[in-house]
Amino acid sequence: MKRFVRSEAYARVRLVSAGLFILFGGAILVKTVSSVGLISAAMPAYVLGGAMIALGAFRYRDYLAARNRR
Repeated sequence: MKRFVRSEAYARVRLVSAGLFILFGGAILVKTVSSVGLISAAMPAYVLGGAMIALGAFRYRDYLAARNRR
């Protein structure tokens, strides 16, 4: 299992998932702002979109760190 987690293929899978998290988080934010605007009732959607973007950014950062370690 350790060998798989340290492999280049696993790093690429995490990079793809990072891109998807960023894409979906941005889509949630854009759709929410375009449909209801900036109101406090939509705060859970803003938090979810921001959290998904942050998760994607952290996974991308981890990918860059793993690539530089090799």
